Amino acid sequence: MIKFFRKIRYNLMNENKTGKYFKYAIGEIILVVIGILIALQINTWNQEHNNRKFEKEMMASIHSEFKNNLTKIKTSIVQYDKTEQAIRFLMSKIKASSEELKTENIDSLLAAAVDVYEYHPTQNILTEILSTGNLNLIKNDSLKYQLLHWSGEFNELNEAWETLDDFNQHMVIPYLTTKASMKNIDKYSLMAWEEKSKFEIDYESVFNDLEFENHLDNLGWAVVNYRIVLKRLEKLIKQIIELTHD
Repeated sequence: MIKFFRKIRYNLMNENKTGKYFKYAIGEIILVVIGILIALQINTWNQEHNNRKFEKEMMASIHSEFKNNLTKIKTSIVQYDKTEQAIRFLMSKIKASSEELKTENIDSLLAAAVDVYEYHPTQNILTEILSTGNLNLIKNDSLKYQLLHWSGEFNELNEAWETLDDFNQHMVIPYLTTKASMKNIDKYSLMAWEEKSKFEIDYESVFNDLEFENHLDNLGWAVVNYRIVLKRLEKLIKQIIELTHD
């Protein structure tokens, strides 16, 4: 079409028909502009199509990642429920007599109280989305908010873990190392010793010690605090799973 207009314009110039020449020249320019606009629009449509396709792929990946995280966090919450129960039971035995303590498996309860683990969610997909700026391709504003909110909640969980780990590693376990048998306690953890320690352990003096009660209280507080944040994360994970459901 443009070649056709160009040929007409050339003929008009040769025939000295300047007015018609300019009309055809303007027509040629308009055609070029229209062609450019159409090309841009097609490119925009193609880009939008690619963006929506990529968004769908991202949503599926996020959904899968957080379903896996939900399974793991449920396991962690159950673990910390049991940890709290063990600590509360131990606390109920403060000032108990030697005879009463002998009726309980104190070593297994102590193992349940101190054998705690940090929750590690998978965040590879989310980290990539946030670091590349692809979060902007997600149309759902609620989902974008929850994904950004996840980072803040996870940072709070890390802080709660640091507090729990500090109480456990620097207060409770050092105390037990001097007052109890770690071998007997580890019989109920990874070591799974078959024989008990040959040392006689006086748990009556331990359960009549204010320092032990304080360590139990601090550990119990840290465990409950960590579990509270875990439950908040669990709720957030469920919301993200729902928002990414196909």
